[in-house]
Order: sequence, then structure tokens, then C-alpha cells
Amino acid sequence: MVSMNQVVIYHDETKNIPGSNFKGHVLFFVPVSITRESKTPMFGHETIEYSPQAVLFRVIEKIRQECTFAGKFHFSDIGGKIWTKSELAHVRVSQMVVEGLRQKGSRFFRQPLCCKLAVIIYPKLSDYSIYGGGVRKEQKFRHDETILRMLLKGASHYLYEDNNRVEVLKVFSDGQAEHRPLNEDRIIWRLTNNDVGIKTPLREYVHFSPGASIIHLSSDHKLYPIDSDEYRHANFLQVADILLGSVIRSCFIGITRPKTWPRLGEECTTKKDVIASPVTGMLEKTKRKAGFINSGHYKSFAVSFVNFEEGGIIFKDVGISELAISDDLQMSFPV
Repeated sequence: MVSMNQVVIYHDETKNIPGSNFKGHVLFFVPVSITRESKTPMFGHETIEYSPQAVLFRVIEKIRQECTFAGKFHFSDIGGKIWTKSELAHVRVSQMVVEGLRQKGSRFFRQPLCCKLAVIIYPKLSDYSIYGGGVRKEQKFRHDETILRMLLKGASHYLYEDNNRVEVLKVFSDGQAEHRPLNEDRIIWRLTNNDVGIKTPLREYVHFSPGASIIHLSSDHKLYPIDSDEYRHANFLQVADILLGSVIRSCFIGITRPKTWPRLGEECTTKKDVIASPVTGMLEKTKRKAGFINSGHYKSFAVSFVNFEEGGIIFKDVGISELAISDDLQMSFPV
């Protein structure tokens, strides 16, 4: 079977990870269209095409309706001591998105949605001068763009393969541009143009659409008509925020796994732990070592830490606090 994934990528970042000098990027790959072609002696040639983006968006909207939650999904805003419909909506979205990250055997969706998740965490530097640009804020911004390009390339190479190809249509980045927009030449063009002397060009199964671009968009869905494309993209940017917050909570802060789910109106002082727990459960699967290859979440996520040392750029696995997860195959990826 050969699959072609046409995806939109949702990008978010955090400038500060609590208790550390780190920052990070997240990429949430959502297929607009998946085309699967198979050929067998019994059934001949068969082609299946469907839209995971449309399916997942309907689920998010259904959760909003059932929880009567019209607000913004935002991990860092979760607070208070009483479990409300807001937190219920957050954890239900977290559960459904983790299910949407499955590459096979979905227990909820008729066809696996085959979404992908990539997170990279890296330290803030004291000297950004090697990135050029004159003023410090431009140097820092170019550094962040370089890390984002590394994540985009590494994740695409690791999470897809020859019989599971990907075409990137657009990249949506949460929020308005800082002092300038993200530089498409530095991030996308340098990946796709072999004339610039790139030592390791994109692999044949990774392709960027000729119209691929980076679009800055506010993730506040209330700014857009409910039937607009912007409204849909804003909701997916909010999902990327939940995923990034959950990974950071799992890998850097540590969580207390809930023994039972809170009920509406009950006191709950570990709201973020509850909301992050579906993602934590997914990350825990790497503890299966070689057995993880049989998981429905195999090749669905990559979490990596990058450090800058005298010997060059060093990629390391990100372990989950108190879970001692370590799996070179899954938790890091080549660039």
C-alpha cells in the first residue's frame, strides 16, 4: 500500500519553559487529504481518499457543543481549583487528537487520521552573533528560524517514508509576526532548492507544494466567521498549543497521573496533569522498546532536544519526568 498525504502544518512556540532556560517549537501535521492505493491479486487496484482534517474538525466542534465551550483552547490559561466544562472540553480534545495521531487501528475513527506531532526543545543562547542581522532581536529571530527549519526537515524525514509520502501545502504559525514575519526563504526555500549547496537535500518522499507558504494567523477563532477557513485553522492552532503544553508538562515538569477522572464541580488541583495525561500515555509507549514498532502510534510523533556544543549541534532524546523513557529510535530524528 502506498499513501500520499497532503498536509497543512500548524506551528506554535513557547518562549519560556517554566524552571528552565529552554524554549521550543511544535509542528502539528494535519492531512487535508490522504490517498491510499493498493493492489492485490484478489481485489485488484483500489484507491481510497478521505480528509482527516475535515473529520477532526467536526469532532472538535462536537466537543465544543457538548461541553458548551466557546472559548479558546490554551494550555497555559488552565487554572482554578474546580473542574469545569472548560477543562472537560480540553481533555476530550486531547484524547481525540491523540487518537487522531494513530497511524493504524483507530478505536474511534473509521479510517486512521494519520496526523503527526513534532516537538523540539532548545536552550536560549548568550551569543547569537553568528546568525547575523545586526541587532540582537534579529539575531535571535534568525536562530529560532534555523531551529524551526531543522525541525521541519527532520520531522518530515523521520515521520514519513517511501510508501507514506507527504506534500506540505501550507504552514500556519500562531500569532502575529514579531518585528517581521518568519522568513519563507530561510525556512522553506532553503529546504527545497538544491542549488544553495545543501549537503542533505529533502528525501524523495517529502515534497513542498509550489504554493507552500508560512501564514501568520491569530489562534483566536472568535475573530473569524464560523464557516471560514480561518476559523478552522485557528482551532487547529489551539490544538497545537495543547500538544506543546502537554509535552512540556510530561517531559520537563512531570505530572501526577489521575487515578480517576474529575467530575464537573469537583475540586481538582492537577488540571494540567489531567489534560496532559492522554499525551503522556502516548509518549509512554516508547518504553516498549522494540515492541513499540507494533504500536498504532509508531512514527506518529517525535520529541527532541537540541544542544549547541563545541563539536556542533547535538540532538538528544527527551525523557519524560519520572517515567524514565529512553528510546533512540523514536524520541530523536535525523536532520
